[in-house]
Amino acid sequence: MKIVVMSDTHLNRVSDELEDICARYCDGADLVIHLGDWVSASVLDYMSQYPLEAVAGNTDNYDIHDRLPVKKVVRVGGRRIGIIHGWGSSGNIRGRLRHEFPDVDAVLFGHTHQPLRLEEDGIFWFNPGSVFAGRGDPRRSLGILHVDGRIEGEIIPL
Repeated sequence: MKIVVMSDTHLNRVSDELEDICARYCDGADLVIHLGDWVSASVLDYMSQYPLEAVAGNTDNYDIHDRLPVKKVVRVGGRRIGIIHGWGSSGNIRGRLRHEFPDVDAVLFGHTHQPLRLEEDGIFWFNPGSVFAGRGDPRRSLGILHVDGRIEGEIIPL
C-alpha cells in the first residue's frame, strides 16, 4: 500500500506547483495523509479529491479546525498509525507526542518542517518535512509510506 504523507503546505491558495506535486505523487496513491498547517481551506478542499486522512495544525484557522481533528488514529494494513501536527519547540516533540498515542505502531507528525524517519522503542516515527517551507536538508519534501506487513518510509526531496 502506497501512502503519500504531506505536512506544512502553508498555502493561502491552491498553487500550480501544488497541483503538479499532487499529480505526480498523489494520483494513484492508496491514501494521502496531510499533517496540518494547510493555512487555507481551499487547499483542504482541493486535496479532498484524493483518499484523504488529515488533521489540523497550529496555524490553521477556524474553517479548518471545524472540519478536522487535531489528532486521530488511522488503521492501515492492520497497523495503527497516529497522525498529529505537533506543537511547541522541536526539542522534545517526540516525547510530547508519545503521550498522545499510547498504543500505535507509528506516529506521523509535522510542525518542525524537518524530515525524520526513525524507529525507536517499537514505534516508527515519521515527519515528511514541509512541502513549501522546509528547514534543513532537504529544504522541501514530502514522504511516501509503504505498509505491507511492516511500515517503511522514504523522504522525497522536492
